[in-house]
Amino acid sequence: MKNGSVITAIDVGTTKICTIVAMKVNGRYPEIIAHSVVPCTGLKKGNVEDINITAKGIKSSLEVIRSRTELPINAAYVGITGSHIDFDNRIDVLNHIGSKGVITSDEVNSVPELVMASSKTPGREIIHAIPTAYDIDGHNGINNPVGMHAVGLKVKSHLVTAGDSFVRNLDSAVVTAGLQVKQMVLEPLASSEALLTSKEKERGAAIVDMGGGTTDIVAFRGGSILYTSVVPVGGFQFTNDISVTFNTSFEEAEQLKLKYASTEPASIDMREQIDVSVLGRSAKVSVYRRDICQLVRERGMELIRLIDLKLQESGIGQNHKAKVVMTGGASSLPGLFEMAQQYMPNCNIRIGFPEHLAGMSEELEAPAYSTGVGMLLWALRNERVAEGSIEKTGIGTRRSALGGLVNKISNLIGTK
Repeated sequence: MKNGSVITAIDVGTTKICTIVAMKVNGRYPEIIAHSVVPCTGLKKGNVEDINITAKGIKSSLEVIRSRTELPINAAYVGITGSHIDFDNRIDVLNHIGSKGVITSDEVNSVPELVMASSKTPGREIIHAIPTAYDIDGHNGINNPVGMHAVGLKVKSHLVTAGDSFVRNLDSAVVTAGLQVKQMVLEPLASSEALLTSKEKERGAAIVDMGGGTTDIVAFRGGSILYTSVVPVGGFQFTNDISVTFNTSFEEAEQLKLKYASTEPASIDMREQIDVSVLGRSAKVSVYRRDICQLVRERGMELIRLIDLKLQESGIGQNHKAKVVMTGGASSLPGLFEMAQQYMPNCNIRIGFPEHLAGMSEELEAPAYSTGVGMLLWALRNERVAEGSIEKTGIGTRRSALGGLVNKISNLIGTK
């Protein structure tokens, strides 16, 4: 069996690591062979804080996978997020494009790498360079300039960057676990592969991926990405609020959240009490369930307000036809979806469940696994591009060995 037929995706989250291994069927469709979900404590708000603990979690996840399949696993697509993520919508002037009299597909395919070459910033690592439109001789909004007569063109791009130390830490954790990083993929961008149709991206849509440590947002319009943001609030903060307020362990607070929490305390019987283990005490203490839910409601309100601000900033919040897709593990918190509908009335909101793939277990059909499933679809599309079986989509992505290639071609670009 060829190693190239195997795709491995790893979602390294604040609370868990999800690894999914699939095979390419007829070079076109992924069939899931095995997956694993293990706890992880090496990250905080999406950022690797302990490389060894994170590497140990990845190793543990791989051990489960290897107990279920003998497929070779040597490299992986790895999701990245965190408050260090930033974006820039920029314009570059590519003076040498079309020097043969007509713009070729090879030249267009080289655009993301050219943009990445001109965009180096100290302390920042480019994760994606995504062309969104081209301008030729004053004509704006061209989606595909191949075959057009021009010498030089302007390209509008969406650039996603990350703090280089955070990238190195994540890369080190994966390598320490015995794998190479094939590509790093922005997690909400991966989720969009499993949740949004091309028509939704054309009309306007946003992914709101509510994970353990962060809530990640990407917005699309006209078929192209236009906005990226990370809110440093996720399911972890809900659990931590319960832990601190009721002086209980984080593990106990997590169970209380999963079993009893809701953002609608008014729907809970005001007499209902729950026994809680308190740190430093042998006997449990009874607390009102409504008090837990009120705490969760307050944090939920904060998160919804932050999401609404980001959606307004992106322009999606004013578009009544736009779809807003909530996904990720924290999106399943009882009452949170209804709260979003109530306090973001201008948005057409739905819960996003990942696209069903062959071999997919019932567990992976939950919103918590949209990123992992989406990374498989992202990986398949990019590998088909590399093999030449489909046309390149115009997305430049950080690879583990990009090296000095971009320096050799940076003199071809003038930046505006």
